[in-house]
Amino acid sequence: MSSKWQIQRSNGACGKCERSFVVNETLFSLLRLSADTVERGDLCSACFEQTETDDSLFWWRTRPAEKASGLKLDLDVLLSLLAGMEDEKNPAKLDFRFLLALLLVRHRKLRLVTVLKRGSKELLSLRKVRTKIDFEVEVRELDEQRRDKLSRALSSLMDPTLEVDLDTELNPGL
Repeated sequence: MSSKWQIQRSNGACGKCERSFVVNETLFSLLRLSADTVERGDLCSACFEQTETDDSLFWWRTRPAEKASGLKLDLDVLLSLLAGMEDEKNPAKLDFRFLLALLLVRHRKLRLVTVLKRGSKELLSLRKVRTKIDFEVEVRELDEQRRDKLSRALSSLMDPTLEVDLDTELNPGL
């Protein structure tokens, strides 16, 4: 018979005095058997010293880490943005669309089918994974400065705390 043990995560506060833990503060986590479940309790150092640990299965010392910060990409939104920019003629937006396509290929939302040549333009023929939806994206020559600027525009676009106008981000001189 297989048993599944699921131990809850820390709630970020002491189980006795209810004080919130500070990043890198030493705290103690205890596991106790209660009825048919295993319960986790987190205690600050002061409360742990006043607690009897005999009824605990075991305990360990730990530290709360800084919460990981950063942008979480919604790749489906980016895919919709790429599709919505299909008829774009603005060179700055074509650069952005190319960067967006590369990002989606890297995250395996799009797959490179082939590279096409139409006149003087080179195009990436891309397919959405597990579908028959195709995209053609013009290959753009981006220097490091331009890539950095477009990456900042993408980051600000994906940050939910900011209200961003893509035209202004891509063409700040307008």
